[in-house]
Formats: sequence, structure tokens, C-alpha cells
Amino acid sequence: MTTNNYNQNTIIVPASLKLVGIIGGIWALLTIGGATLAYILEHPDFSIFTTYLSDIGATPDWPQIIFNSGTLIVVPIRYLVLVLLVIRLMQLGAGKSFAIATLFIGFLSTAGTALMTATPYTVSMALHKTGIGLYFLGVVVLQTIIFFKEWLLKEVPKILPILSLLMVLLYLVFLTMFVLYDQGTVSRTAPVIWEWLAILSSIAWMLAQSILLGKADHG
Repeated sequence: MTTNNYNQNTIIVPASLKLVGIIGGIWALLTIGGATLAYILEHPDFSIFTTYLSDIGATPDWPQIIFNSGTLIVVPIRYLVLVLLVIRLMQLGAGKSFAIATLFIGFLSTAGTALMTATPYTVSMALHKTGIGLYFLGVVVLQTIIFFKEWLLKEVPKILPILSLLMVLLYLVFLTMFVLYDQGTVSRTAPVIWEWLAILSSIAWMLAQSILLGKADHG
């Protein structure tokens, strides 16, 4: 009976991770794509080198509605993906201390996403920047922890920790550039492309983790 229950759990968790991860990834892409399209209709000068995602989220009417509401919806989905990922990695050998640290830091980072989305910089620059700090710094710490753990787990494909490391680098570069911009050292547009690359890498990471670790026979 115990063995049967365990086998059922090892099948349910991967399948759930795969389903929720794909839904979250597709929803995130639709949100960014839809909001960007709505923004372009009124701002034909749009460019991923000059337009922040925050600019789209602060633009009145449809760009703001699509981006902010879509992002707030994906926030709990993304955290659920993290929970399922942690459980899956525990099945593959990760310990409880890893799980606790990952879920705690992940919660802070997720809260940062909600904060910076719910309060565009046109509403409160201070709260928006606080959300940015929590989210981007949280991701750097979170993905560093996941990178080391996944790299040590033999059952995990090496492409997954490599994607975590890529996220760390992109988010760290953006955060550094944003701080330099805030200090007046670089231009406003300098961090923009790094924000786009960071966000797109996070979507790719979620899809890859969910699909590859979502295979029931993976361990």
C-alpha cells in the first residue's frame, strides 16, 4: 500500500508541475504579447531597447489593464509552479532546508511582483521601486539556490541549472543597471533590454523546468 501511494504521488506531482507550468508560461506570453500590442497601437515608436515593461503597465486603458491584470493573475500560478518544483526536487533528493529556503525567498520575490504591478510608478514610485527590488533581488537569490541544488542532483538534466544560472546573470545585470540609472550614472534606456531578456528568460525557465521535470518516468 505504501509503495502504491508513493508511485501515485511521483506521477501526480510531475504531471501537475507540467500542466501548471505550461499554463503559467503561455499565460505570461499572452499577457506580455497582448499588452505590448495594445501599447504599439498608440505608441508606434515602441522598442524593447527603449520601452520598459513598467511603461506598458503605466500606460492608461488597455495596455495597463492587460499587463497589470494578466501579471497579477500569473503571480499565484508562478508560485504554485515553484511549490510543485520544490516537491519534485525533493522526490529527486533535495532536502527540507532547501525546500524551506526556496519557498520563503520565492514568496518574497512573488510579493515583489505583485507590489510593483499593483502600484505602477505613476501611482507610487517608492512602492514600485520596492517591488522591483524584492522581485529582481529575490530572483537572483532564489535561482542561485536552485542552480546549486539542481546541479548536484544527478536525475536533473543539466540544461535546467544552466537556465537558472542564466536567469541569475540577466537579473543581476538588470538590477545593477537599474541602480546605476537611479543614481544618474547611465541613461534611462540602458537597463531596458536587460529587463526584457530577464522576463523572457524567466518564462523559458518555467516552461523548461515544468516540461522536463514533468516527465513521470524522470526518476
